Amino acid sequence: MNIEKVDKEVLKSVITEVLIENPNYFKEILTEILSENSIIDPKVKNNRSSRLKEMIQEDFDKYGEVFKSLA
Repeated sequence: MNIEKVDKEVLKSVITEVLIENPNYFKEILTEILSENSIIDPKVKNNRSSRLKEMIQEDFDKYGEVFKSLA
């Protein structure tokens, strides 16, 4: 995908809509992307992967009310 051809406002609105509709679905997608790009390996339990997953969960926990209020 050529990132220069992606309209940032459209992408932003799609991401926002997904967050509003189902924040957990977005978290699953983000985890999949990280796994597919070898940033984390769901089969390997190492400190970096575990910490990254924890950080994602912390952000969703922290901003969960914001996502709900946007809906």
